[in-house]
Amino acid sequence: MAVRVLFLCPHGAGKSVLAATYFGAAAARIGLDVDASTAGTEPDDAVMPNVRAALEAQGFEVLTMPPRLVTTDELLTADVVVNIGCEPDTFAVDRPITHWDVPLLSRDFDGAVSEIRRRA
Repeated sequence: MAVRVLFLCPHGAGKSVLAATYFGAAAARIGLDVDASTAGTEPDDAVMPNVRAALEAQGFEVLTMPPRLVTTDELLTADVVVNIGCEPDTFAVDRPITHWDVPLLSRDFDGAVSEIRRRA
């Protein structure tokens, strides 16, 4: 049974997409069965174009599904929840949530991508 890892960022269109992509690839390389998903607290209409371009340039396929709003159910049922930039008090659930401090993509794109890839 796959381990369910939920990556969250405010818009579900940048940091969480990078993290889920890098994490999924790393897990596949070492043979782990994972289901890495993404969501946001205030989802955008689409994945950020520069995130899509960066991932595609590295050989990753980026899904065309639009970012989606995180649900309480998935916050409670995911095996691991990783928050990348959402306000901690946004989540009204009683469970451990891992918080990653990562630069804003709009201020330091390369630094944020590097840090997310390192952590994933």
